[in-house]
Amino acid sequence: MTFIEMLGPTAVPTLICLIVGFVLLVIEMFLPGIGLAGVSGVLALIAVVVMQLGWGNPRVALYVIAIALLIIILGLIWIIRSFQKGRLSKSFLVLHEQSDGTSVPEVATAKSELVGKSGIAVTILRPAGIAEIDGKRIDVTTAGEFIPKGSRVTVVQAQGMHILVNKSAE
Repeated sequence: MTFIEMLGPTAVPTLICLIVGFVLLVIEMFLPGIGLAGVSGVLALIAVVVMQLGWGNPRVALYVIAIALLIIILGLIWIIRSFQKGRLSKSFLVLHEQSDGTSVPEVATAKSELVGKSGIAVTILRPAGIAEIDGKRIDVTTAGEFIPKGSRVTVVQAQGMHILVNKSAE
């Protein structure tokens, strides 16, 4: 039994859809985003599977599914490897610089100096809100408790951009 005979009465449309589907998937691998080529390629491969399940040989449908998955997996592996070590790793698409520490180090050190200082809740803290400490309005957070507006608060912890306050005894 030859390959054409194995495809059954839908041999020519099956071959056309199969070739067009794989070509469109390969084209999609080189285009950014999920576009018309990828969707059309997948639809063409689905058409091959439907034609073979309905009028051809179900074994061919399974072969098409297996080959399509294999090509997609190999393509993804190739792209990921290229991003890590290949040509794409040297392109402008991959960010090579890295940042250590906070994005605004001056602000982080200024916030840590607030620990132990007291102020007044300008808004209701439920649990986040605004407090005035040392004459500055600052975004603060409580440990989960609600603190009414106008209450006295004390800074317990300052970590990065997060300032934790507790209600202080008045």
